Amino acid sequence: MTIALLGAGALGSVLAARLVQGGAEVVLIADGARAKRLRRGLRVVGLTQFHEALAVQSTPEGCDWLLLCTKSWQLEPLLPRLKAWCVPVVACQNGLLAVDALADALGAGNVAGFVTGLGAARRPDGSVLHAGDGYAVLGAAVGAPTAALQLLRDALSAGGIEATLTSDLPGELWLKAIANNAINPVAALAGVPNGALREGALRERAQAACREGTAVATTLKIALPGDAWARALEIMERTAKNHCSMLQDLEAQRPTEIDAITGAIVRRGRRTGVATPVSEALLRTVREREVHS
Repeated sequence: MTIALLGAGALGSVLAARLVQGGAEVVLIADGARAKRLRRGLRVVGLTQFHEALAVQSTPEGCDWLLLCTKSWQLEPLLPRLKAWCVPVVACQNGLLAVDALADALGAGNVAGFVTGLGAARRPDGSVLHAGDGYAVLGAAVGAPTAALQLLRDALSAGGIEATLTSDLPGELWLKAIANNAINPVAALAGVPNGALREGALRERAQAACREGTAVATTLKIALPGDAWARALEIMERTAKNHCSMLQDLEAQRPTEIDAITGAIVRRGRRTGVATPVSEALLRTVREREVHS
């Protein structure tokens, strides 16, 4: 199996490293200056140890899957290229927007989603720290997992990422988004690692955001495959020392994924009449930090 990967940031680098270590052929998709940098090699430290130069090409021609590991806000400009490439895409983004957007553009039969609690962060020297393991779930945008998706799951498992298959991807996406809404904006605004949210006022704020997301999902009749607060606590525990991606983005003065996570929950809450005051405050404050960073 040959797997293309677009977006070799923190998560993408760990996935690429683990897939290669499991015996899969991985091709990084990039061009220009980014392709030049990637040809120098990926370096991952921490729970994964990897330093190797992988093949880099401008399109996923000849590949069985494309793992899309870009940020959620980078998706829309990529849609024309993804349509032209005609390769099945696995959305690896945070939030509630990517799978639906890809399904609309490419057809639901060509789209899958990957949901994980894995924690990783890019370091100042350009390497990636794999700071925390976590659950991993693969599912088709619609229906049961295909044979091809099962092979991708096997490739991830061979590299030590024990992904399970689901026939209810929307439920998994909502469960992760609600947990992310409890963790990412709270940790990002406080400037603390995930583990700091397990106690005190930060825990109370995170749990309140989690309750709001769960209430929205319940009103929309989304069947969550687990308890969202328990999932959030599990992520906090497994990635206790990790700075979440939203905190990393604020610190680096990059756009965050707040709109795909908290914004998506707030908008659906407004449409369904579910009050989300804590989430609205988090959304507003992160957006203000983005503007002034």
